[in-house]
Amino acid sequence: MLDLSGVMFCDSAGLSVLLGAWRQADAGGAVLVLAGVSESLRQILEMTGVDRVMRGFDTVPEAAAVSGS
Repeated sequence: MLDLSGVMFCDSAGLSVLLGAWRQADAGGAVLVLAGVSESLRQILEMTGVDRVMRGFDTVPEAAAVSGS
């Protein structure tokens, strides 16, 4: 789980980092979920299709409940 609650801005470099982390997790058989996803970040994830490979949750407890963290 990645806690993104402090992230106020995300550009293509940030998306690249998130996708790199997802690829590493996936290669190791893990599932990467995002916590603390702001509305603006959620819109970016949806526009770029990243939301199709990584689930985003509003809060850490929500993400933890799904991911088992």
